[in-house]
Amino acid sequence: MIFQNAIWQYPEYVENSITELAKSLDCSNVMAKLYYDRNLLTQEAVNRFLNPSLEGLHDPMLLIDMDLAKARIEQAVEKRESIWIYGDYDVDGITSIVILSKYFEYIGHQAFHYIPSRQDEGYGISEMGIDAIKAQGGQLIITVDCGITAVEQAAYAKSQGIDLIITDHHECQEELPDAIAVVNPKRGGYPFQMLAGCGVALKLAQAMLGDAFEKFYTQIIDIAALGTVADIVPLVDENRIITKIGLEHMNHTSNPGVQALLAEANLTDREVTAGHIGFVIAPRINASGRIGNPTIAVDMLLEKDYFKALEIAKSLSVLNAERQAQERAIMEEADYYIRHHIDLENERILLVVGENWHTGIIGIVASKLTEKYERPAIVLNVEDGMAKGSARSVTGISIFEVLSTFKHYFEKFGGHEQAAGLSFKAENISALKAALYQYGLDNIPKYKLATTRNVNGLLKPQMITHDLVEAIEHLKPFGIGNPKPQFVFENLKIDDYRIIGKTQNHLKLIVNDGFRVYDAIAFNKVEWIEAIRKSDPVHLLINLEKNHFMGVETIQFLIQDLIKDKLPVKPALEFGFQKAFYNYYSLDRHLSFNYDKILPQDLTKLIESEDKDVLIVDTYRGLLAFRDFVMGRNFYRYTLHFGNLDRLESREGYLDVVFMPLTLDSTPVEFKLHRLDEDEPLNTFIPNREDLVYFYKQVFQLNKTNLDEVSKKVRMSLAKVLFCLDLLSEMKLLSYTLFNKELELKFLPKPEQKINLDEVPLFKDLKDALSGAARRK
Repeated sequence: MIFQNAIWQYPEYVENSITELAKSLDCSNVMAKLYYDRNLLTQEAVNRFLNPSLEGLHDPMLLIDMDLAKARIEQAVEKRESIWIYGDYDVDGITSIVILSKYFEYIGHQAFHYIPSRQDEGYGISEMGIDAIKAQGGQLIITVDCGITAVEQAAYAKSQGIDLIITDHHECQEELPDAIAVVNPKRGGYPFQMLAGCGVALKLAQAMLGDAFEKFYTQIIDIAALGTVADIVPLVDENRIITKIGLEHMNHTSNPGVQALLAEANLTDREVTAGHIGFVIAPRINASGRIGNPTIAVDMLLEKDYFKALEIAKSLSVLNAERQAQERAIMEEADYYIRHHIDLENERILLVVGENWHTGIIGIVASKLTEKYERPAIVLNVEDGMAKGSARSVTGISIFEVLSTFKHYFEKFGGHEQAAGLSFKAENISALKAALYQYGLDNIPKYKLATTRNVNGLLKPQMITHDLVEAIEHLKPFGIGNPKPQFVFENLKIDDYRIIGKTQNHLKLIVNDGFRVYDAIAFNKVEWIEAIRKSDPVHLLINLEKNHFMGVETIQFLIQDLIKDKLPVKPALEFGFQKAFYNYYSLDRHLSFNYDKILPQDLTKLIESEDKDVLIVDTYRGLLAFRDFVMGRNFYRYTLHFGNLDRLESREGYLDVVFMPLTLDSTPVEFKLHRLDEDEPLNTFIPNREDLVYFYKQVFQLNKTNLDEVSKKVRMSLAKVLFCLDLLSEMKLLSYTLFNKELELKFLPKPEQKINLDEVPLFKDLKDALSGAARRK
């Protein structure tokens, strides 16, 4: 029985080195691994990380064009010119506007701000916005969190006699806008390139003020922390300094707007964390830019009167509730679209199209689809012949890089590795869909879509102490680049369990390690209760947390994942087996049952169909859910046969259900995976270097062929053939398409530099699997 949402990745440590590091840092081996993961190898580096200060900020004059920006702003202030701050409508853009507005207020110069309409103008600088600023006498525009791709708009501003300074943090493209200055850490030459837009705004204020910045920063550091966390940039280097100091100031902020926001979110007198910003505070501010007027959020953060700010904060909560309702509706429609228009087996990048979807919300929906379906997602809203969309991606796949390949389709495009925005003519949707389909097959091996979770250490009984939890707490704030540590605790026993929460959707376990008893909470995992029992042994992937109740502090586990009974094989092997199974038995009509991703009416239709279909159930949870579905709907007149492969050729109008857990050390129901003997050694179907060279020479210059023919020609099993194809594809030596057993090969030019096979991710996975099998023996 396996409940597992992700593949657990264990880092490789040289234990002697960890022990030596622990001695030098005077800490436990557990903490030494956490420091090692963060490249904190000296006491000085650890102290600098745990106690960041303003002195750690880099010289802002190292940013390209910062000198030009500084000189032009000083000139504008001296001549009392009309300065306008042009920002984006998300939290990063809003906080960036507030930071520069407070700077100009601090030096006694009034500056104005402009935020484009998401619906009418879209992201970034628009000619409409430039015209509006010119009509009000604007002479200098400073962009924040936008502008790096505004080549045409910069030219237009110049033609209108308006000077432009661009500050941005998004990816640069080949041509930069013609502006007085283009300040972006990604232009190179700066020690830290991953600042948020509000971080760049802070650096501009730092450059303008010089030493006086030390007196000014307390007015904006909590605002900068808010924008930095909300924009999901890595919380390391300058971002860590901004966020850690900013969160400390937020807990006793003097800003009435922030005070009001915390009060409305029930966070007054509580320690505000990065998690609070990401899940409670930022969505309220974002709601103003998604479905309301983002200017009110700027007004709130600049407001001097607490009660006026509180009224705005309350209106933001109302907007956020409305946004959540619209988000749920769009998510349901998007799910329906995916089930009926997308081939999840082969489409590695989701392209979801709808109408009358609020463009301010589709980015959130794209994020949720990416998480749910474990692949990049692009969500488009079509209106008046134009498609406007937001894209999100999974770790390891840059959606900016993917979409840059097809930017000739787009009217507007920009973003970074994990998120992007785009707009283009709706008539190009079909062409983009086909291009993305082929790109996915050629460049994204399916195993890369498997969710992975990094394991930071293995816990054993009596290792967990309050001192350890306290030491982990000092690593805060957690986020991208500094993730909350995750540990595996094996061989725990369940003493008790129950469902908790207002909506009864969380599971609480009482587990013991033979010495102590712990509370363990699994949020939104109530379905696990179907197959766990008291005294069951489990392996948990957890975060360690403090729990305060009635004045008593205890340690509890926050469960991220759970395995019962057996550990799974790596994802590369899972997908290799699955492909081999489907192609060997030519199952043209099959359906992989997933508890979350299939409609009841689809199952009903499948069960009642006279066609000879096969239902593949690949998790125990799915098997239980399918059983309950059948029993709950009284399909008593149909025979459900839990199949054996020998009978697949002779079905008689009933549904074959094949339970295929896809693990090496488990026994599938009544059959063995593609007829491999369970005791057969792994190296009979995992290729080594010599196999790969031999395979490439044998199939080179083949074009269209048959999988069985290739298997005979190279004298390798189907699984081994498929692994060879995937490895050569990942090495960019060939690409291939496979339909049933028909194989089409396309050989690519050999790279100029020699390929280091040990650095190919799939090959590393396969080597790990082999070494793991050897250790088990």
